[in-house]
Amino acid sequence: MKIHFVLLAAGNSRRFGENKLLSVMNGKPMYCYLADRLDRLHREHVGLKVIVSQYSEILASLEERSYLPVYNEEPEKGISHSIQLGIKRIAEHSVGNTDAVCFFVCDQPYLELETIDHFLIEYMYSGKGIGCVGNEKRLGNPVVFQMKYMEELLALTGDTGGKRVVKAHMDDTFIFRVEDRELQDIDYQKKPLVIVRGGGDLASGVIHRMYRENYRVLVLETENPACIRRQVSYGEAVYDGEAEVEGVRSVRIADLSGVKSCWEKGVIPVYVDETAASIIELKPDIVVDAIVAKKNLGTHINMAPLTIALGPGFEAGKDVDAVIETMRGETLGKIYREGSALPNTGVPGMIGGYAEERVIHSPADGKIRAVCRVGDRVHKGEVLGFVGEKPVCAAIDGILRGLIRDGFEVEKGLKIMDIDPRTDELNNCFLISDKAKKIAGSVYEAVRTWEEER
Repeated sequence: MKIHFVLLAAGNSRRFGENKLLSVMNGKPMYCYLADRLDRLHREHVGLKVIVSQYSEILASLEERSYLPVYNEEPEKGISHSIQLGIKRIAEHSVGNTDAVCFFVCDQPYLELETIDHFLIEYMYSGKGIGCVGNEKRLGNPVVFQMKYMEELLALTGDTGGKRVVKAHMDDTFIFRVEDRELQDIDYQKKPLVIVRGGGDLASGVIHRMYRENYRVLVLETENPACIRRQVSYGEAVYDGEAEVEGVRSVRIADLSGVKSCWEKGVIPVYVDETAASIIELKPDIVVDAIVAKKNLGTHINMAPLTIALGPGFEAGKDVDAVIETMRGETLGKIYREGSALPNTGVPGMIGGYAEERVIHSPADGKIRAVCRVGDRVHKGEVLGFVGEKPVCAAIDGILRGLIRDGFEVEKGLKIMDIDPRTDELNNCFLISDKAKKIAGSVYEAVRTWEEER
């Protein structure tokens, strides 16, 4: 049994406002997300591959990847016409009666390769004539049909797709369960604009997640951010011009005119704007206060249709729409719609059996001069650096996970270093923490809930 692929890319994108398949999304055209994943699918059951489109750029690009191109000169006839053109192109070749045709749409950038692979394999073992991805809420794409259903597909008219045939034969349909996110297509040009105040490690967890979910993200920072976990902080772009966290890059921009070009290149813009004055000009959909200063530094509920703050210092329903708990423990990541996060205790969360001992504060005012680097294995009592002439020593054995920028002017009592007592987890120094990921997940949940309600 062979499964032949037909990629449908002929729509007019009326709701999107322009050709969405060629629109750049995190650095590459939208149609490439599916094509790139299918290029990595090497299975004996994969047969012919056809691309149906009205766009010469897409046809030429995929013809170079061994797709059979089909020009749809009448896209106004609807998706049924594209389906039929694909079937007829496949019929020009010798195909078996037990073969099947799988139809994909090219505006599903969240559909993962692993999902496609498992879906097709399980479909073949199911013994069913039809297969589609879906869940309790809806049936989605891709959809695969055995050759015996081609006549019914050829009889479709207008903007009626293969789902009509699926619903007429549910007893012969295999459904592969997937998350709703993977079924999502892109119908509108602009994902909401998210402005994140702060570019430290917790903020960067949120920034990274929202970027991965394809929101337009802008980071606002101070002129001299004091990041401890600098290897996982987008705010470091203020100093170095750019910063990279888990494969996603941020770039400092000199003015707001550089925001759009960053998005088109698939990078995150970082702009120095301590007072968040640019919010008035940009009118974002969502503002996230991720400064984590344990107090409100000027964020208010009227800054955007949805405002979110991390940690104590804010009252949900008054200062912002939602507050996210940042204290480690059972309530980490809790979304408060009313009230506030737990008050700051001044005691760091427990990691590897240590709390206060793993965090090092400056013993004096002055410039810091480090003698160790992030990732170094350190020992209790070892001198890690100096503030002025005063030595800064490790209180426990471990790995130096965080270290404020060398030469930074610090005040006595400021957090300047962080030791991870888990000496076998060096990679954690360069990865977004579990805490940051939990908080980021809660921010995303709050945003999605707001979008659905809206």
